Amino acid sequence: MSRTGRAAILDGEKGNFTVGEAVVPDPGPGELLVRQSMCGVCGTDVHIYNGHMRRKAFPLVLGHEIVGVIEKLGPGVDSDAMDKPVKEGDLIAVIPGQQCGSCYFCAVVREPGLCPNVLAYGFRPYADIKPHFQGGYAEYVLLNIPRSKFLKVSSPPEIAVLLEPFTVGLHFAEKAQMKLGSTAVIQGAGAIGLFSLAAAIEAGAHRTIVVGAPASRLELATAFGADVTINIEEVPDEQERIEMVKAETPGGHGADVVFECTGVPPAIPEGVEMLRRGGTYVEGGHFTDAGDVRMNPFNHFVFRHITLVGVWASNISHFVRGLPILESGRYPFEEMVSHTLPLSRVGEAIDALSTNYRLDGEEVRKIAISGEVERQ
Repeated sequence: MSRTGRAAILDGEKGNFTVGEAVVPDPGPGELLVRQSMCGVCGTDVHIYNGHMRRKAFPLVLGHEIVGVIEKLGPGVDSDAMDKPVKEGDLIAVIPGQQCGSCYFCAVVREPGLCPNVLAYGFRPYADIKPHFQGGYAEYVLLNIPRSKFLKVSSPPEIAVLLEPFTVGLHFAEKAQMKLGSTAVIQGAGAIGLFSLAAAIEAGAHRTIVVGAPASRLELATAFGADVTINIEEVPDEQERIEMVKAETPGGHGADVVFECTGVPPAIPEGVEMLRRGGTYVEGGHFTDAGDVRMNPFNHFVFRHITLVGVWASNISHFVRGLPILESGRYPFEEMVSHTLPLSRVGEAIDALSTNYRLDGEEVRKIAISGEVERQ
């Protein structure tokens, strides 16, 4: 008898989510069927919903921060991306991007994250196939190997679900080429901001300053190791925030590195002014097109003599290096997920992250959608 599975299907930009049902396919050769345990809600999902990412095919099942249990292995699949043996019932984290491995960026530049032929779960990779099991906001996800990759994990789903966004923070810190003892500012106290904070500490930051909101996220930033937090809801004036940051840096000159993790365009000139002359500004929060920002070439770039670094997503190396840090217990990752919702409430999750970061009367730190909750 055929099984059916449910998925939260988005019908268009700023559209509606409908929980639809479809027959769950059996995995063929080189395929893997995953029963979703948790899928994190990302700011990128919010931007896609609002039409900030081009060339999206609808209907669409969002969700790329996927953790689940192996439901069934197709012929020829017996190990993860690091050749660890796997079996049905094992918990895995899905690496959502599927690079081709043979293009200029994959084979020559060795930057697979820039592959122009990339497909990715949660972004409707196969427009000619029904969307139900192509994204994480579903009870099942069908993976195609060898382009799809995954890692066996030992941590519980509420921690493992953080691996994908954590890899983005690791990529930011890697690109910054930080020196030991650096002062780092993180703009944004969401998941990417907190993970960039942890990555900056791992990379050698001696003093860290997190600028963001709401208060509960800043409390968690302190638990992650932030030395100073600045609440933008309490300090709405950007010039005052800039001066507060500079006061916490050597000689009052500004930070060595600033990480932009907000996805809000006006944060960029403010962040550049938090830098010391000769500092590095890491821009990675705008994974989608949220609009333009006005900047002055003399004031923001030449006079300040800054290094501007753009960072796009992450790749498998960050997943492999990030997993042992995630599972080390050095950071309170277990406190990140504040809300676990069923498929029927995906729209509410998107709305909360689009507005005031409040849901069910509580401040949002990280929302996860759970197929397990839906089945209860």
